[in-house]
Amino acid sequence: MTRPNEQKRQHGADGLILSGAYLLAMVLLFIGERLVLDSTAVRMGFASIAGLLVGFSLFGRVKRLRSVHEMARPVERRLLILYLMGLLALVLYGLQADFVMESLRSNFSTPLSADRYQGALSVAWVVLWLVSILPLIFTEISYAPMDTTRTVDHARVSRSMQSGAVLAMSLALVFLLNYIVSENDKKVDLSYFKTTRPSESSAKMVKNLSEPLKLTLFFSGESDVFERVEPYFKELAGNSKHFKIQRLDHVLEPKKAKEMGVHENGSVVVSRGKRHRVIILGKKLRRAKSKLKKLDSEFQGAFIKLMQPEKVAYFTVGHEERTRDKRDGVEGSSTRDLRKVLRQLNYRIKNLGLAQGLGNEVPKDASVVIIAGPRKAFLPAEAAAIEAYLRGGGRALLLLDPEPGDPMQGLLSPFGLKFTPELLANERLNARLTFTKADGYAVVSNRYGAHGSVKTLARHSKELALVSWKAGYLEEVPPSGQGHPAVSFTVHSMPFTYNDANQDLAFDKTSEKQKLYELASAVSMSTSGRRPSKKRKKIAGQDDMRMIVVADSDAFSDKLLMRSKGNVVFVMDALKWLVGEEAFLGAPTSEEDVRIMHTRKEDQIYFYLTIFALPLLVLVGGLLYTRQRRRK
Repeated sequence: MTRPNEQKRQHGADGLILSGAYLLAMVLLFIGERLVLDSTAVRMGFASIAGLLVGFSLFGRVKRLRSVHEMARPVERRLLILYLMGLLALVLYGLQADFVMESLRSNFSTPLSADRYQGALSVAWVVLWLVSILPLIFTEISYAPMDTTRTVDHARVSRSMQSGAVLAMSLALVFLLNYIVSENDKKVDLSYFKTTRPSESSAKMVKNLSEPLKLTLFFSGESDVFERVEPYFKELAGNSKHFKIQRLDHVLEPKKAKEMGVHENGSVVVSRGKRHRVIILGKKLRRAKSKLKKLDSEFQGAFIKLMQPEKVAYFTVGHEERTRDKRDGVEGSSTRDLRKVLRQLNYRIKNLGLAQGLGNEVPKDASVVIIAGPRKAFLPAEAAAIEAYLRGGGRALLLLDPEPGDPMQGLLSPFGLKFTPELLANERLNARLTFTKADGYAVVSNRYGAHGSVKTLARHSKELALVSWKAGYLEEVPPSGQGHPAVSFTVHSMPFTYNDANQDLAFDKTSEKQKLYELASAVSMSTSGRRPSKKRKKIAGQDDMRMIVVADSDAFSDKLLMRSKGNVVFVMDALKWLVGEEAFLGAPTSEEDVRIMHTRKEDQIYFYLTIFALPLLVLVGGLLYTRQRRRK
C-alpha cells in the first residue's frame, strides 16, 4: 500500500524526450543550413521548427529542475548548462554566417581582419557545440536508468560526462589543427568534396576545336574557388592549342568585365570572338561548392551554345503524349527534366501536331522528332508524314508505354520493329522505388549492345544502369516497307525478367516466359534504301535516317531521369548519335549528391548487415572486453 506522503517515483529517462527534441532541433538546423542552401524559404522553415523545439526543451528542462527530487537537481542543472552551451554555439554560428558577415564586413579595418574573425568563430562554434552535445548524450545514457526519488549515483554521472567531454575535446582538436594549418596555407578538408574533373566528352570537344576559344577567370588575389577551378581548365587546355586561359580581376579590369557581362569576381567567361557565356561560381568556397560539383556540365553547356549551331527538337502533341505538364495529375509524369537535357545540348524545343502542319509534313528545320509516350494512334496523314520524314533522312526518338497498347506499330513495322505491350517484371533484380511488391516492375539493366549510342554505358556498365518502370519490349520483324533498315538492340533485360501477362507480379511458368528481352533499339537506313555502310564514316548532314526506340517512356520522365545517371547518359548519347555528334559521346562528370537508389538485393544486404551483423559484432566485442576484465 502506498503511503500518502510517499513521493511519486521519477527516473532520469523521463527527461529523454526533452533531449531528443533538443537534438532533433540540431539535426533540422544542419539540414537547413547545409543541404538546402539554395532555398531560403525551406531554410527558414527548418530554422523555425528547430527554434520551437529548442524552446520546448529548455522550458521543459527548467520545469523539470524545479520538480525533481533534490538529489537529482545537480544532474539536472548540468544538463541545463549543456543545453545553454549548445545554444551559445548556435549564436556563434549565426555571427559568422555569410548573411551576417555581409553586413558586418564594413566595420572591419581590412578584409583580412574580417576573414580572421569569421574563421575564428567558425572554429569556436564547432568546438563549443561538440563540448556540449557529446557530454549531454553520455550523461543522459548513464542518468536514464536511475530512480531519482531514491538515489542518484553522482560519481557515475560525472564519469560519463567527463568521458563525453574528453571525446569532444579530442574531436575539437582536429578542427583547431585544421584552422591553424589553413592559416599557414596548408589545407585539410575534412568533408567529402572534390571539384569535377573534365569528362571524356569535354576533352573531345576541346580537342576538336578548329578555331580559338578563350576562357577568362575573374578572381581576385588568393581565392579558394580559383584554386579549385584552375586545375580543371588547365587539364582541358592541354588538349588543344586553340584553348587559351587568362585571369583577370573585376576591380582592376572593369571595362573588360563589362564587355563580357561580368558583374563581380567569382565568374568564368567562355568566349568565341565577341560572343560570351558567363558561368557564375561565387567568391566563397562554401557557396561555390554546389556549382563546382557540376562545373563540367556548366562548361559543356557554354561550349555547345558557342561552338555548335542551335538545333530544333519537335515534341509531337495531340495523342496524349507526355508533356511539360503532369499527366493525369501524377507527380513525376512530365518531361521537364528531359527538356532540360535538350536545352543543355543547345536544342530549341517546339511542339508538332496538326496545328503545326504534321498532317502534311515535318518542318524542314527539325533536327529530331520526339514522340514521348503517346496513348492514341496517329492519324494516317500524320503517320505518313513522319515516315516520309524518316525515309528522307530524318531523326526520331520514340518512347513507348505498354499501357495504351501499341499506337505506334504503323510507324515501327516499316522499319523492322515490333513493340509488344506486355509489362516486364523481375522479382530479383529491380530498383527500390516504392518499397512494395510493385517494385518488380522497376526493371534495371546494365546489359548493353555494341552500338555507338550506348558506347559510354557499355564502357561503364558496372556503374551505370538503365532503370525502367512498367516497360514493354521490342522484337525485330521483317520490314513491311521498302528498304533494308539496320536494327541494333542496344539495351537487353537482366536474367529472371519475365513478361507479366496477367499482371500479378508472380512468375507463371505456364503462361509467362523468363528470357532476355529487348528494351531499346537503334535503327538506321540510307535514304537510297540500302543498309548504311559500316565502313563509311558517319557525319552530321549525311542522308541516313536514324531512329531510337525505347520500350518505356517513364525512364525519361521526371519520375526516373535525374534519379539514375545511367538514364541521363543514355538519353544524352542517344541524342548525340541521332544528329551525328558521335565525337562528343559521353556524359559530363558531376560530384552532385543524387538520391540513392538501391536494388532489392542491395537492400537485403544492408538489412542483414544492420539488423544482425553490426549488433553481433558489438555483442562479441562486449563479451571479449568483459572476459578480459574478469581475468584481470
